[in-house]
Amino acid sequence: MTNAVILQELRALMKELNVDAFIVASEDAHQSEYVCDADNRRAFVSGFTGSAGTALVLQEKALLWTDGRYYLQAENELSSDWTLMKAGMPGVPDINEWLANNLSSGQRVGIDSWLISAASAAATAKALAAKNIDFVAVAENPVDKVWAAHGRPPYPQNPIEVLGLERSGKPHEEKIDEIVAQLRAADAVAVVVTMLDEIAWLLNIRGSDVEYNPVVISYAVVTTEDVVFFVDESKVTAEARQHFGSRVAIQPYQAIEGFLIEKAQTGKISVDSSKVNWRLRIAVGESLVEKISPITLPKSLKNEAETRGFINSHIRDGVALTAFIHWLENHVRANPGTFTEYDVAVKIEEFRGRMDGHVGPSFSTIAGYGPNGAIIHYKPEKDTALALGVDSMFLLDSGAQYRDGTTDVTRTMHFGTPTQRMKDCYTAVLKGHIALSTMVIPEGTLGSRIDSAARMALWKLGLDYNHGTGHGVGSYLNVHEGPQGIGFRSRPNEAGFQAGMTISNEPGYYENGAFGIRIENILICREVNTPNRFNDRKYLGFDNLTVVPIKTNLINVDQLDEAELQYLNDYHRHVRGVLLPLMQSTFPESVDYLVQATEQLTRA
Repeated sequence: MTNAVILQELRALMKELNVDAFIVASEDAHQSEYVCDADNRRAFVSGFTGSAGTALVLQEKALLWTDGRYYLQAENELSSDWTLMKAGMPGVPDINEWLANNLSSGQRVGIDSWLISAASAAATAKALAAKNIDFVAVAENPVDKVWAAHGRPPYPQNPIEVLGLERSGKPHEEKIDEIVAQLRAADAVAVVVTMLDEIAWLLNIRGSDVEYNPVVISYAVVTTEDVVFFVDESKVTAEARQHFGSRVAIQPYQAIEGFLIEKAQTGKISVDSSKVNWRLRIAVGESLVEKISPITLPKSLKNEAETRGFINSHIRDGVALTAFIHWLENHVRANPGTFTEYDVAVKIEEFRGRMDGHVGPSFSTIAGYGPNGAIIHYKPEKDTALALGVDSMFLLDSGAQYRDGTTDVTRTMHFGTPTQRMKDCYTAVLKGHIALSTMVIPEGTLGSRIDSAARMALWKLGLDYNHGTGHGVGSYLNVHEGPQGIGFRSRPNEAGFQAGMTISNEPGYYENGAFGIRIENILICREVNTPNRFNDRKYLGFDNLTVVPIKTNLINVDQLDEAELQYLNDYHRHVRGVLLPLMQSTFPESVDYLVQATEQLTRA
């Protein structure tokens, strides 16, 4: 089955539905970044497997939009039937602009209303209406019909995992009570919760329905009396029923639409249109009250138990990753050209699998040697992966789910002798990484206001990178979470930093056809004591959760100032101190390597 055949069959169904263009987005009915195999429609239609992108199919054209993380990957994966639209590049219109400028008055654009947020649907409808182009919800998704004939995988039916109080730090009943109080204060009868990580956090459950994300495919509606949990009942174990108690009523997953139509007759329903899909927004009708999800912010503020889990899981992860890098360096130097990027992604799981509480990866491992390192979210495939050698740089971005925390760490290394160009670029990235780590900011500062700190050293060289600098991380949940983030663009509903938020710190540089560099740690935001408190504001700093040595053979030490050098040495002193005891008991063969990798750096 070729991509051309899929497009041909899809276009025939589009004619039957009387739509001139059909949008196939990446998301599922819950606006998830990662989706289960049965919901991976855009990848099926286009062949592009990156986690972000939108496909547009017309009778004579097929286009795919994706961001800077995936330009090179998309170029490699898309067939000649597709045109790549590099979102964010000068002169490249977004999908709404393209449709408005290329379709004629009276033409129709179709989409599955379950698979687009209400806010995005409204924006698209408005943009197209200005040109008298109709935006319509199709009765049946034509992609699903085509896919069914070619072996679409079934939806998962995995059991729910109960998250005990020792890990959640707060009973689900208390979380529910806080939301109920907000509903009553707003004179609303319910709030719709569709994001899978928000449901998992609210009910203190986890699952395995979506690869990398420990979530359960479900919906929840919090009313002024209880929570209605819409889920495949085969997933609800006896333990889960006992855990839910009388506060959680279970209904079939498909019953959500009918429930909301009925509930809307009784009063106002709170909806976050940036998260709830268009179909459910229609079900709520005139009873809608537009409000940001009441779960997004509390979920991002890690409590004492969650913080403790983050610290402990990162120590275990740091031991496993450091031991793996030790093994990898020895193996590649002794046997260059025999161990591939794909082998790295497999082998690293062996090391992490020896750690207590390990569940699996938190995302698909990015392991790029040489030119593949310049593909920001490169995923090595068995048949095409490059073999690692000693002549170029190797970028390794990986993470794990542990039952008490989620990790995400990137280290860039060179197993031979790096060039001066490589060292100059690496040192600039490191300087940006340190600048962000050491910032002190007023509480409430937006991440978009501090992004430039991570880029300044690169800018001085005329360099930059095409991705954001930081994302929040869930507590044994999704590796990407909001509402906080660090990037050069402000985001809708972006929240300023508060103590307890996690954030990644991952500046980089990518030289097409040559190498890629990224250094990533996970930080946690904490209140700091300052000599003054202007306007009686609190001030915040960042602590490193990630404890993995930073490669020093790529650093131009003379390009670091005294404060940067001191930071690096202090960080390595901390890494050695927290990793050494567990390293001695789990990977004793890597103890000497840990000591060597964390030696104090001095000027020549």
